[in-house]
Amino acid sequence: MPSIAGSISSISSKIKAATGDDASSASALSWKAADDGGLDCSSPQAASKVENAAKEDGSVVSSAYAKMEEDNASKTSAVSSSYVNMDVVDADDCVSVTSKASVRSKFSVQSSNITQIAAAVLPKLEKIPLTTFLSLFVWAAIPAVIYLLLFTQMGFGESFYYALSHQFGGHAYIPATILAGYGFLFYILDIDQWNTRAGNVFRGLSMAAMFVLFVILIMLVSNKFPYGVIALFALFQPLWLLSVKTFIYKNTETRIYLNWLGGPLMLAAFLTIIGFVVWVMSDYVNQWNQVTKVMAAEHTECSPNYANYPNCMSNDGFGGTCFRANEYVDPPVLVFEANCEYTCVHVYDDCANGFVLWSGPILMSLSMIFLGSFCTFLRTEGTNETEIFNFGKIWLFVLCILWASASLAGTAAGVTTSLATLTLASLVGSAVFMTASFSKEHQENSTKAVIDRLREKYSNSLDYLRSAFIVTCLPFIAVYFLLSMVNQFFRKTGFNPIAQPSKEDDSDHASLLTVKGKKQMNRMKSWDSVRVITIAIYWGIFYMGMQVVVAQLTVVFLSWLIDATADFGLVAVSGILCGVGVAMFLLPPVPGVPVYLTLGIVLAAQGYETLGWMGSISYSTAVGLVLKLFSSAMQQKAIGEQLSHKVKVRQFVSINSTLMKSMRIVLGEKGLSIPKVAILIGGPDWPTSVLCGIMRLDLFQIIVGTMPIVFLIFPTCLTGALMFMSSLETGNGNPVYPWAGSVTTVTASLTAMVQFGSMLVAAYYLEQTATRRSEEAKALGDDEEVKAADEKDEHMNKCYKDVTQWGIVPTLWKGVLLLSLASIIASCYLVQFFSELCFVQHSLTDSIEDNLGGNVANMFLPVGWVSVGLFTGSIVLLGLFSRWGKKKAKQLANSDSSDPLVDGEDPGIFC
Repeated sequence: MPSIAGSISSISSKIKAATGDDASSASALSWKAADDGGLDCSSPQAASKVENAAKEDGSVVSSAYAKMEEDNASKTSAVSSSYVNMDVVDADDCVSVTSKASVRSKFSVQSSNITQIAAAVLPKLEKIPLTTFLSLFVWAAIPAVIYLLLFTQMGFGESFYYALSHQFGGHAYIPATILAGYGFLFYILDIDQWNTRAGNVFRGLSMAAMFVLFVILIMLVSNKFPYGVIALFALFQPLWLLSVKTFIYKNTETRIYLNWLGGPLMLAAFLTIIGFVVWVMSDYVNQWNQVTKVMAAEHTECSPNYANYPNCMSNDGFGGTCFRANEYVDPPVLVFEANCEYTCVHVYDDCANGFVLWSGPILMSLSMIFLGSFCTFLRTEGTNETEIFNFGKIWLFVLCILWASASLAGTAAGVTTSLATLTLASLVGSAVFMTASFSKEHQENSTKAVIDRLREKYSNSLDYLRSAFIVTCLPFIAVYFLLSMVNQFFRKTGFNPIAQPSKEDDSDHASLLTVKGKKQMNRMKSWDSVRVITIAIYWGIFYMGMQVVVAQLTVVFLSWLIDATADFGLVAVSGILCGVGVAMFLLPPVPGVPVYLTLGIVLAAQGYETLGWMGSISYSTAVGLVLKLFSSAMQQKAIGEQLSHKVKVRQFVSINSTLMKSMRIVLGEKGLSIPKVAILIGGPDWPTSVLCGIMRLDLFQIIVGTMPIVFLIFPTCLTGALMFMSSLETGNGNPVYPWAGSVTTVTASLTAMVQFGSMLVAAYYLEQTATRRSEEAKALGDDEEVKAADEKDEHMNKCYKDVTQWGIVPTLWKGVLLLSLASIIASCYLVQFFSELCFVQHSLTDSIEDNLGGNVANMFLPVGWVSVGLFTGSIVLLGLFSRWGKKKAKQLANSDSSDPLVDGEDPGIFC
């Protein structure tokens, strides 16, 4: 029988083999307890007892080295410390020490998990000299100070904004025309090839002039596009900091300089946030509520929406509203004319100008935090390919942001549009930093390396990226190729002797496109066009579902529910909301956030008089938690497990894929763990719970892992309660809680951060599990029925691919598919860029009777109906093409197969 020292030594050797740790770390585990008259821990009896105990709870080896492979050699020292310098007097004490070592090892693993998340998500700030840090802070703060003074209410934003948009806004066409002309000439004349000294000077001055014109244009149209100013800041600051590098830090390597900027940008952002909070708390007029909203609209001369509120025009004959803000009293109040309804304040709901001016410091700070975080990715020790992949991962966050934004659409706090606009602008700004950090040669080499890695690792998923590119950028692609043709025409004429060649060296003739354009066109022609276009249409359908079903119709329904239950008691309302909430949770596209917002509004409204505000908020949080857990159980057991018997369903969700197996590993763990909780909270409600059922996971463990969702439910219910508080008015139409509107914006932003953060952590752990525990995922084995179905469909998928090769598809069906693509793109563009022309703004606290005239259809404006029509037409056309393709594929399969398909048998997802 071996001694305890020998047992621990054996374990240490396994740890050493698993982790690759050095001999000194492993040998530290070989210890011998002191003998003070009791049983020596090195005795065979003690060793036997320790080994038996270790076998019973599986703690020693599993905690010490099974996870060491995942968490690397750094954990070896933590396990080692569990064994060194321990005094044991008998075998029971030896077992106790071993058990304690196991607990400490598990704690070390959990602590390491938290450290991993912090290392992956939180910024890694570079250590630099204090004087350099302060200098960079000053340079980073200059654009922020200018923005605060000129474009926010903390400075002279209202006066400056008014002067720009109203006194000079009518001349916006002048810089727009000059910019368009400059850009056209610069491209067709190949000015990027003017590499002489004079050419470089001319190009630099021209680019600077174009940028100035662009800034002027954005400011002149700020009345119609108020979010353009904050987007301009997100684009300008990277250019400003690169200019500082050119003139002040010209001897510093670009990547090092950009990495230094992380800390100064973060400091500038947090000081701005602190200053904003102090400013808001210092004076009533600095808060955001119904009174200050009207004041901001009047100061910026925003046009009232009399089309939806025709009875809100004053009878004085001057065309003003029937109410006004009296700023000559402290605090300011709203004054209404006789027969003027209090709901008339909604005539300014479409005026985002005031909100952008008020929230400008917060939006600006978020932009600097984003840019500062991105700077930390540009590590000096990283490879070019690694940095580009890190940047690509940041772009994927946009999908999470769109989901979080759509979930918060009912708050009407301006968070949705602000979040989306600011994120896209910040991404473009970070792209400027990414481009500047590499030389032209490095850019070409890194791009090639990234493309090769993508093809090697994600060859089966590239069509999804291509289709996303098509559905979002097709109009710009068309314009690019048109300009390429014009550019080629000028190259052929020889008008510009410095232009690039019009043909390749080994070519006898020049094509209609430039050499570069021709290569890009040929690359796109090599794609599986039908598959890419089909997936692109599905992307568009998904987006429209989020923007219409989730962001519009869900909010309208819940606002009706709030209005309908206004006169009910707390118990009755709780029962109704639970029933409706369960029904909504059972609908795939509906997220949980709107439901929690409704609970916060309705239950707070019914319970604050008896329970108090904190009591009613806590009550709504508890109801939301019970509702979520019950709905998750229903989704898992009643839907997921019932669908798990169907092979087609398991095949559709790719049950044999590495991703699904990784998800099964993480969610199958007992108790609470960060990866498990992040997936259950961060994943979409319906799909996540149903997938748990399809994978037939243990319901109790899933419920346990879902419990921490209370940290999302509470801020959401708090936001709902604050929305209700901000809607309460005194007898003269003024807010009872004027501060509630300001706090609503903050809590809505907090809710978005919690939801987005959980999505981020979930994505991180799924990737880590798929990479580091791939062998464990493979060991789970495949679903044989699904595997057989995949093999059977493989032939049909090949047949479908053969009959839908773009070159042999009849012209009629090409037109059908292209028309479907054009329709869905047009629909998405209308909703994204002309939302105010598509829908009437409607929040959870609005009344359908007052805001929509009692008819839900009134939410859709004429352009909105056009968008819905295009959306519907796209689906119909795609269905027709898909039906034709399946028919042709079935004919081909039956002609060369001894096992023909029977009528009605589905030949596959894409065939």
